[in-house]
Amino acid sequence: MFCPQCGAPNEEDGIFCGNCGAVLNPEEMPAGEPLVPTPEEFQPEQISEPVLESEPVLEEEKLPAAPPPLPPSPPRPRPAYSSAVQTSGMAIASLVMGIGGWTILPFIGSILAIIFGYAARKEIRQRPGELTGEGLAVAGLVLGWLMVGVSVLALCLGALALCFFSAFSSTSY
Repeated sequence: MFCPQCGAPNEEDGIFCGNCGAVLNPEEMPAGEPLVPTPEEFQPEQISEPVLESEPVLEEEKLPAAPPPLPPSPPRPRPAYSSAVQTSGMAIASLVMGIGGWTILPFIGSILAIIFGYAARKEIRQRPGELTGEGLAVAGLVLGWLMVGVSVLALCLGALALCFFSAFSSTSY
């Protein structure tokens, strides 16, 4: 018996096609049975090559030969940067504030450079391989601490100078 759908040969008492699983004789199926094969009816070893009826191909009807394959394309150059690793924004802010502490915002910029520098170093240590900028953070820290030190030294010298001049100015001649 041949399958009406794919044309594959099947056993005479088969209900389902061993190749495509179609019902072989739908008119002989009882009304209550499902139209899908059970595992006992559909065995993989029953599968055979489908029989296709086709007309012979004449020499004129043959397809032309496939064009020769294209030569392989040259490898693409790798980008000069890696998009997976980013520079910490806190490290950049630390350096900018450290420079600003020496130019525009003398004391406040230095304090912010120290805060951002420590925050950036902590962030970089928590996300290794994802963030860089340790050097920027350290540079911001150094600039910030140097400016704080210079500011404290200037305040101490100013206070000493104020005491010194007030002591000499209070004496009478």
